[in-house]
Amino acid sequence: MKSLGGLLVAVLMVMLSAPALANTDDEKTVDVSVMSQNLYIGADLSLLLPDPANPTDPPASPQDILNTALATNYPDRAAEIAETIGANRPDLVGIQEATLITVFTSTGEVLFELDYLEILVGQLNAQGYPYPYAVSSELTNADVTLPIAFDDNDNPVQFARVVDRDAIIHNTETTTVAGAKGRNFTTNFTFELGGVPVEFTRGWTAVDATVDGQTFLFVNTHLEVENIPCFTPTGVVFCQDVQAVELLEAIEPSEYRAILVGDFNAIPGTTAYETVVDGGYVDTWNGDSETGDINGFTCCQDELLNNEDSALDERIDHLFVQEQGVKLLSADTTVLGDDRLEPPIPV
Repeated sequence: MKSLGGLLVAVLMVMLSAPALANTDDEKTVDVSVMSQNLYIGADLSLLLPDPANPTDPPASPQDILNTALATNYPDRAAEIAETIGANRPDLVGIQEATLITVFTSTGEVLFELDYLEILVGQLNAQGYPYPYAVSSELTNADVTLPIAFDDNDNPVQFARVVDRDAIIHNTETTTVAGAKGRNFTTNFTFELGGVPVEFTRGWTAVDATVDGQTFLFVNTHLEVENIPCFTPTGVVFCQDVQAVELLEAIEPSEYRAILVGDFNAIPGTTAYETVVDGGYVDTWNGDSETGDINGFTCCQDELLNNEDSALDERIDHLFVQEQGVKLLSADTTVLGDDRLEPPIPV
């Protein structure tokens, strides 16, 4: 639940060249271009919780968080993200934090709604690219409604509903998709907010994608932040570690070789990252020869995205390819937008 990045947050793109991405004897070499994009809700949700380092400081209110999210101006950010996607023309994009925010009154009147996924696809297709994008798969994760305004008698009169989603979009000119699937993790972080338990559900979504005659499983996910505890019948575990295991177990039955992308919230060497690698997946990042970037940092910018210089200092977003005995010919992975911050946003 920490702030995850910058104006074009966690944008990774890889061009893969490999013989027979599907499990066949076909030696045809295919090029596949995929991207991972965290849209960023626009606020640091962890501020809703008490700060262990400063226990006497009151946490942020839901209204504070909403105001911050609106101040980071997602519609304008979506136009920038759409421009980056359009310029690079990936076959598929895995999207995290495809948030839906609805503010409504106690009488049910909707005051406004921001659908991050709808806005992004609309921006993509409004910019006149000859390769329209469509939503391939979508999964609802956490769905939380909280009061944000009260009358003189402390009765709630306005509410904000925040829905977290994962999604996949595909380039309809280059890619066909089938078999959309997805699942919420069974182990998720639960916390109290205003005395009410809230489960911050996460999950994964996938499609069978065909590019240039070859079919593969394209999987997109967003794991919990590192070192967040989850309480299970067998004891306390780190949510992220269990979610990584759940993910691999869920997608293992596929008949197709998998490309796995997402915001794993895990740097190389952590348990969740090593679970994926030990499960037969290759991290495609090996440095960007064109830009000279050897770190591949994808996280994190300031909460309000108003830092003029990029503050990215860790690599938690990844693009993995399942080996399955088929050697990867090449993988050219690039971090996009890591130094393209707009001037500070007035708040």
